[in-house]
This record gives sequence, structure tokens and C-alpha cells, in this order.
Amino acid sequence: MKPIKIVGGGLAGLSLGVYLRKLGVDTEIIEAGFYPKHKVCGEFICGVSQEILSEMGVDNIVTDSVHHRDMSWWMDDAVVMQDSLPQVAWGISRYKLDEDLAGKFEQLGGVLTTGKRFCSDELALEGVVYGSGKRKDSPKKGRWIGLKIHAVDIPAGEVQGIEMHVGKRGYMGVCGVEDGRLNCCGLFRIDQSLKGRGVDLICQYLEANGMVSLAQRLSSWSVDARSFSATAGFALGEQDTSLASRGRTGKAGAKAFCIGDALQLIPPFTGNGMSMALESSQMAAGWIVRYAGGELSWEEAMSGYHDESAAFFQKRMMLSKGMHPLFFNRFSRSILKLSAQTGVLPFEYLFSQLRRP
Repeated sequence: MKPIKIVGGGLAGLSLGVYLRKLGVDTEIIEAGFYPKHKVCGEFICGVSQEILSEMGVDNIVTDSVHHRDMSWWMDDAVVMQDSLPQVAWGISRYKLDEDLAGKFEQLGGVLTTGKRFCSDELALEGVVYGSGKRKDSPKKGRWIGLKIHAVDIPAGEVQGIEMHVGKRGYMGVCGVEDGRLNCCGLFRIDQSLKGRGVDLICQYLEANGMVSLAQRLSSWSVDARSFSATAGFALGEQDTSLASRGRTGKAGAKAFCIGDALQLIPPFTGNGMSMALESSQMAAGWIVRYAGGELSWEEAMSGYHDESAAFFQKRMMLSKGMHPLFFNRFSRSILKLSAQTGVLPFEYLFSQLRRP
């Protein structure tokens, strides 16, 4: 079978690598960083089925996770809705998850190279898959900054299930992960007037966006300063997969084989970004195996995967695109708040529609 190289060892790249090795495909992963490491991420999996995880050979990733069954939604510094999740959410840090998947990939005979950056020219080669996650060099104007930190030694009962806090120009999720930690991860419109680092910068963004009580709670918690992560300048939605946008010149319209966030980045309020990365990899593997076995050309495999992925995720991407701006408009925010408080908001329906093809 023809070998495969994956550029980017995040969740999508690692899970694809594990699955390909399970299917007998020689696979190499090139990762710029080292494991373990912290990343900006909501750090819970909600949407992908246990059957898909088992098929890919990564079902063990939820063994040590925290199982969340409840959620609360905050707007304008007040709780507007508390409910049970229609589907369990598995809370697990990327610090642990990525390292575990990297170890499994190597155990299955995969070749993992860390501390090496890829050459953009490699993306034009057959058998090279691009899964480097959020693109900060995207041609689309990126107006967002993602901030994340872990709180530790939290008093019992301080947080129940998953909390979602919505502010004027951003939101933050609070989610328990392994070892009694709380992942506090937010997405905000970039504000150049806010300076600093770590929990101080996060609290500045929370206060500037009207989430004062959460800022006070976070300030009172002990935090792991090493877990602070930030990424800025990226754009949400469908990503540009052209080789030209990645510094590679070639024939007009030539594209890279992209998976996970490198293909489409769903607004994080949906809570299923990690699930989509896994679903994306599971889908890509089917086309890649057909190429590796000589059944399809690389262009045919890439085109088939991109078309299938676009159709599979189209509904949730369109729905999330329509909903996202509503959080940051004063009138629509008041409508959302009132509908949530009165029980009119169709939470279960929206939850399911953001997770179904």
C-alpha cells in the first residue's frame, strides 16, 4: 500500500494516524511541537458516537474522561437556563488526550516526528494530508482570540456539569477534565487595549465583555499557569484549502487534502469541535485507504473526501454560522435571554441539529 504523511499532530491528525495504522497503512505524522502540551480547546467530546470511536481504535480515549450530563447557560452575568445534556459529554484535556493518541499511534507502528515544521511545498505531493488546526495565516480576516487556562483544587460543588457564559463580544466555557481540573476556555473579539498574560488577561476579557462574576470566580481559583494557551487571528467557518493560500504556487485551483479545523472551523459555542475532528478523520480514512490500495488517484480521493465532508457537515456549519452573530447583537441577545429563561428556546432540537448530518 502507498504510504501517507500527515502534517499536524493534533486531534484530527493523530486519530487519523491511529485509524490508518489499524487499517494497515504506513503512516508518518509530522508535528511542529512536542507532547504533552496544552492547547486552546473546549476539551470535551460531545457528538461523535462510541461506535465511530471503536471503529477507529480510539475508544480508550474516553476511559479516563469526566462524564458530564448537565449544563448551565449564563447571559449578562446571570443563569438563564439549566438542563440535562441530551448526550453525555466526555471531558478530557488535550494535554492528556494528544499524548495518549501519540503513544497509541507509535505502538501501532506509526512514525511520529516532533519538533519539525513542514515545508509548504510538501502539501502538493501525493499522500500528504494537512491537519494543522486553526490557521493564523488565513487569507480570511481573523478577528478572534482564543484563551484557555486550567483551574485546580476547586471546592466541591463549585461547578456542576458544563457552564457556558455569553458576553457582549465573546463567550467562555467551563468544563471539568481529569484530575479534578477545570478547563476555562473562551473565544473573544480581539481587543488591542487589553494587555497581559495568563489568568490576568483572561479576566480582563471577561470583565470587558460583562462576565464580571465569572472573572471574580476565576480570580479566586488556583490556576496552573503552565496551562495558559492563546491563539489569535484565525477565522471561523470553511477554511481555504487552496495550495496558493499556504504559500505554494502551482496550477490554478490546486488544493491540499485538509482534515479537522484545517478544513472547517465551527464556532465553539456548539460544543462539538472535537467530535467533528474525529468524524472528519474517520471519513477521510475511507478515501485515503482506497488511494493507498491503488483504487483511486490522490486527486480523486481528495475530491471525494472534500465533497462528502462538505455535504455531511453542511447543515451544522450553516446553522452555527447563522446563530453565532446572534450572541453579539443587543436585540437578538435579549430575545435569546428571554426565550431561555421562559423555556421557549428549543435547546434539545438545536443541540441535535448541530450534531446531525
